[in-house]
Amino acid sequence: MNFSFNYGDKSFTLEVKDGAVYQLENGVSVKVEERIYKEYDATEWVIYFENASDTPSQIFSDIWDCDTLLPLELPTPPKPGYLPTEGNVCVITMTGMVPGTYYWENDKISATEYGFNYEYLDKRPTKRLANVGGRSSEGMMPFFDVTAQGSGYITAIGWTGDWKTEFSKAENGVRMKSGLKETHFYLEAGERLRTTSTLVMKYSSTEDKHNKFRRLIKNCFSHKSNTCATREGIMATELWGGITSDEMIKRINEYKAHGIRFEDVWIDAGWYGQCTKCDEGFSGDWSMHTGDWEPNTRVHPDGLREVARAAKDAGMRLMLWLEPERAIVGTSIINAHPEWFMRLTDNNQAILNYGNPEARAYIIKLLCDYVEGLDLSCYRQDANAMLTDYFKENDTENRRGISEIKHITGMYEVWDTILEKYPHLLIDNCSSGGRRIDIETLKRSIAFFRSDYQCNFNENSEVLQTHNANISCYLPYNGCTSKTKSDTYAIRSSYSASWGAAFYNTVFQSMDEEDFKWARLITDEYRSIRKYFSCDFYNHGSVKFDETSWAIWQYHDPDTQSGILMAFRRSESPFDAVNVTLKGVDCYNAFTFKSLDNGSSFDGSGTIRVSLPKKRSCTIIEYKPK
Repeated sequence: MNFSFNYGDKSFTLEVKDGAVYQLENGVSVKVEERIYKEYDATEWVIYFENASDTPSQIFSDIWDCDTLLPLELPTPPKPGYLPTEGNVCVITMTGMVPGTYYWENDKISATEYGFNYEYLDKRPTKRLANVGGRSSEGMMPFFDVTAQGSGYITAIGWTGDWKTEFSKAENGVRMKSGLKETHFYLEAGERLRTTSTLVMKYSSTEDKHNKFRRLIKNCFSHKSNTCATREGIMATELWGGITSDEMIKRINEYKAHGIRFEDVWIDAGWYGQCTKCDEGFSGDWSMHTGDWEPNTRVHPDGLREVARAAKDAGMRLMLWLEPERAIVGTSIINAHPEWFMRLTDNNQAILNYGNPEARAYIIKLLCDYVEGLDLSCYRQDANAMLTDYFKENDTENRRGISEIKHITGMYEVWDTILEKYPHLLIDNCSSGGRRIDIETLKRSIAFFRSDYQCNFNENSEVLQTHNANISCYLPYNGCTSKTKSDTYAIRSSYSASWGAAFYNTVFQSMDEEDFKWARLITDEYRSIRKYFSCDFYNHGSVKFDETSWAIWQYHDPDTQSGILMAFRRSESPFDAVNVTLKGVDCYNAFTFKSLDNGSSFDGSGTIRVSLPKKRSCTIIEYKPK
């Protein structure tokens, strides 16, 4: 593996080797940190640039943290006039988050998030790809499958800002280049910084590449493997932050009285600032107080402390929403410390500069005060701004890229600091729903809101299913919610390793006795099977938004040879039954199958017939070796 860059008027291509220090001149050096995961045929590395001298360095530019050949046995290219076919050299990409305006009007476009796309290199030998807007998974996910004839490499970029990559067909494989989107800077005296991290996992045509990568992420690149977290995920009930503390306590106590057991009481936006109307999220002036992180005393006279006590009494703890990077112009923090913020002309919002040590210290103290004062189980971080223009505006001459580097690495420092201080804490990486998913954030957080599409009160369950069928090929820990009550098809469509119920969260939602009865059944059901959602994943149904098809998922624990099969007959499917052959098991073994719909059991082999007489219906079947 190699990386490359320009320094002054010289170009360098150097080997990735753990601990290697390449001296350039007079105390200016480049250091490599590499980690090898032999069990997964995988390598990860990150590059550090340092100026230990007492004068500025020359200019670093055109930095490619990965600039290497991925060896592949390439097939004969298709003849002129013929389409590429399976086996031809290809880069498989994954669509990132689309503009949020589509969520309210276009299910087909919304469902393309996390969809796989095939970029063949025979017709276009070089493919250039990038995210947009300064958030790592906006527009395109930073995960790539480089493949030919069934073998290949799944690669990932670790950077929560702007990145770019190029894939070029070579004589004996594919050359991959990746790094920050823009780098042209000198290092000040004594300055040290890092750029993107890179992950490359090799697989053969006989291997299950997706579950190999899922296991790599779970065991080496997840919050569970990189922090002291004891929980695999979040299990939350949402309360909109602008409803009163009294109403929050009432709803918590209703859950307790009906035996409904969540783990987290999720207080979403709207709890802060002195807004005049904030009782639901789609009207009022609550959003204009972003940056004023004092509780709204009109609706929370004691600053949510009584709500925290009620949650604890019901066996839960608070999960609190904040958006610390963004503030509306005119809020007290900007007035007090304008030097902490990055601004754009004629824009009413500013970005707290995590590259500023004082700003970073302020936000760490703010977060610690809330974690301790409210005994939080989870800190939910949102990020509702495109950052690229702020970074560019804040850069100075011959320091292009520095603002972004310092902001993003400053964010990692904030997260690492609070995770070290509070080992029990989980971080929910919300980010406008899934717009900051990369291997660096995966190490520290959970993408509980993998898409803001689920903000809809009447979300299309089949969009949620399509998201899940694709993201589950790569990520064992992700999350989803549903706002639809007493609708088992909808709520099961949102089941993930982290899961939230939002059907009783805002002022106009209500629950009757039948709703509470259903909610207890569904939460007990989720608890009984949640252990499987981070295990191996097999898709037996559609990966597209197609209302005439079935969605069929299998989550399998290879250690116990047990798991669950989830089947959804979609709203327009003409087929009332399907045969499913379990994967990852010896189909000649005997299994006991249990329906979670009615508790009935039956014995059988690895192939079963699933019948759903009604359209828009579903079933979950748990299986164990007999």
